[in-house]
Amino acid sequence: MKLNVHALKYGDIAHYDWEMELLEERADCLIAQGTAGRKLRHHTKGQVFEIPHASLEVYALKDGYTVSFDIAEGRLISIYCNAALPCVRTGSDLSFVDLDLDLLWNEAEGWHVVDEDEFAVNCNRFGYPAEVIDAAERSIRELQARAESKLFPFDGSLDDLLNRIAAKTAEAE
Repeated sequence: MKLNVHALKYGDIAHYDWEMELLEERADCLIAQGTAGRKLRHHTKGQVFEIPHASLEVYALKDGYTVSFDIAEGRLISIYCNAALPCVRTGSDLSFVDLDLDLLWNEAEGWHVVDEDEFAVNCNRFGYPAEVIDAAERSIRELQARAESKLFPFDGSLDDLLNRIAAKTAEAE
């Protein structure tokens, strides 16, 4: 099933959209696959980008995060985690409010937090209330703890799906 993903800025402002293939529905999250070459419509920049790599993505329905495992040339190349308000699904549409702070992993730098400057600017620009600021900061701390303690989605339970996608990207090379 196709899943239309809509990332919003605080205040339900369209930020970016893309299409995924829904692989699995769980009580607390959706798991989806993105193909290399998919289009990402970036509303705030007024542009459409082509995503060059495949991905396996986790959209939390109860916790404040999304996670994208980015895959190319037969292997995991990076992990991109958004601090967000919990995702909301309506039929084939999924939306979440991106709260700017991101936790990234790659081989060169390991785990690191980015976009703290953007978060500080947007706290003022969009008038984030204290509970939204707390939610964003808590989300990053919880993602860091999950990664360090190897808890879902970093616990290896997605390895079969990741390996299947990686094998397809290796074949495509």
